[in-house]
Amino acid sequence: MIDIIQIRTMKENTKGLESGINKGFPDIYNSFPKEVRDALNRFEAFFRKSLSSDSPLLNEVMRYIFDRRGKRIRPACVFLSALASAPSKPFTDKTFAGTAAIEMVHTASIVHDDVVDRSDQRRGNKSVNAEWTSRIAVLAGDYLMAKALVMITEYQMFDFMNVMSRPIVEMSVGEMIQIEKSISLDTTEEIYFEIIRKKTAVLIGASMEIGAKSSGASHLAETMYCIGENIGMAFQIKDDIFDYEKTNLLGKPTGNDVVENKITLPLIYALKQVDSKRQKEILKCVKHSSTDRKHVSTVRDFVLENNGLTYATTVAEKYVEKALNLISVLDDSPAKQSLISLSLYVTKRNE
Repeated sequence: MIDIIQIRTMKENTKGLESGINKGFPDIYNSFPKEVRDALNRFEAFFRKSLSSDSPLLNEVMRYIFDRRGKRIRPACVFLSALASAPSKPFTDKTFAGTAAIEMVHTASIVHDDVVDRSDQRRGNKSVNAEWTSRIAVLAGDYLMAKALVMITEYQMFDFMNVMSRPIVEMSVGEMIQIEKSISLDTTEEIYFEIIRKKTAVLIGASMEIGAKSSGASHLAETMYCIGENIGMAFQIKDDIFDYEKTNLLGKPTGNDVVENKITLPLIYALKQVDSKRQKEILKCVKHSSTDRKHVSTVRDFVLENNGLTYATTVAEKYVEKALNLISVLDDSPAKQSLISLSLYVTKRNE
């Protein structure tokens, strides 16, 4: 078990990390072992090439998606897991192919999510459905999902099939539960945790599992999966905290989750601190926030007044601690230290 003194020491060791290894990568990646940094850069080219097709329009859409990708946390998890599991020969062709398949599934899910949510923004840029049409976005997402399956068969990674198929099912179910609860507005903490586990944590867990299996360390696959799942839970809670912290150019809260009637952990906790009358008033604001943005400020202020962000941060840190305790059983190595740094990063990041 990792005690509080060890955690504080780990946090001190992760301070002062500057300048990412490549455009789009978080600064924390600069502390990773050279093997992982090189693999991530090599993966960028591998992934871009993997997206090529015979359709000029589809290629244009894929370039647009690729150039606006996020933090590559799933590829980082695959390579760190592989290196921590088998330091002597961590990266095989299956490692890169498995990473590409994971990233394709993730990218497909967010393209489809933007269509479902009718969102016109993704990381400060137009979403695919806003730049083109929902029809093109759905087809692009379908293409990415199919390419992931093709990648598995091309590299004969049949032992990865269950690892890959489980998150696809879970993400679909999680999205349906979230849609249902955005209508009824009766999300509990237990339901919220199940949603984010299915929509985010399962795929990050699968990334870690594939890292171990691709390097021939199947005996560590379950441990790596659990590490990834806990990191994923903390990562998503932090994203949900951002929705109440970030503001637009006018200084007003973005509140995208509120506008989409998503009841996340900060609001769930805040609602539990007041009586039923006040709960109904706030939920009414959530319900009408898409047509009147002033309600977003009301909900945000309510969450802040009732310590919703403080509580959510504490819960996220508990998931990080679970990940750290699991990491502690691994053999000491630079990759293990980087897994510690990555775990701490997910709740300390500012974007």
